[in-house]
Amino acid sequence: MEIFVLASGSKGNMTYVKNDIKSFFVDAGINLKSIESKMQAYGEDISQVDTLLITHEHSDHIIGLKALLKKGFIKHVYLTKGTYQALSLDVKTLLPEKHIIKADVPFKLFDYDCLPIMLSHDANEPVGFRFDWNDKRFVYLTDTGYVDASYMDVLKDADVYLLESNHDPKRLLDSRRPFQLKQRILGMDGHLSNEDAALLINKLTKNKKATWIVAHISEECNHQFDIEKAIVDHVENLLNIQVVFASQEALEGIKI
Repeated sequence: MEIFVLASGSKGNMTYVKNDIKSFFVDAGINLKSIESKMQAYGEDISQVDTLLITHEHSDHIIGLKALLKKGFIKHVYLTKGTYQALSLDVKTLLPEKHIIKADVPFKLFDYDCLPIMLSHDANEPVGFRFDWNDKRFVYLTDTGYVDASYMDVLKDADVYLLESNHDPKRLLDSRRPFQLKQRILGMDGHLSNEDAALLINKLTKNKKATWIVAHISEECNHQFDIEKAIVDHVENLLNIQVVFASQEALEGIKI
């Protein structure tokens, strides 16, 4: 399995996953021109990708959806009922075969075993994902105020985590953002802080080494140094994680 981050952050989010048999996108939060150029940079043929999974309907996850669907090569779209209902009518009319999924109900995606994970975010039924293929596991979790403790067993011991470390609370509170936006981000339906993310990754990687793709990093309210400090402060075995920082630039593929 290979994981390619096309973009990550408040300006747009999209990931490409492939194995020897099948490939798919998670979200479409950048414009079509960027999708095409980044896939070309990876040496990948965008027209061979016929499947898209959508985590939720916020614009930084679906801004490129309409244009992507118009190209005609996406044949399968997986999303929750709530996400589907939140899409605009013009996008709904373009959807090819849609597959309604539900948190905690596993499904097969070709030869991948997929488990949608319930998130806590101010969207209409958002989900993350656990992908299993052969003996490899990839966990995709962004845009959530917290991760419920009941998920620890199903999320632990993955090979790769694409997990958000969105903000440093002090930088956020000191920023010029509106107070209501600060409250939203800090709340249970907002985003994981650096400390939240580091504490979570520490729990999930106690028994196995993993790669952490640090995702959805706020450009205004975070800094790599703050994330690294949280990791040092809260991860018990620093040798258990390889840390890779995602951004709006295409990220070299990670193979597991």
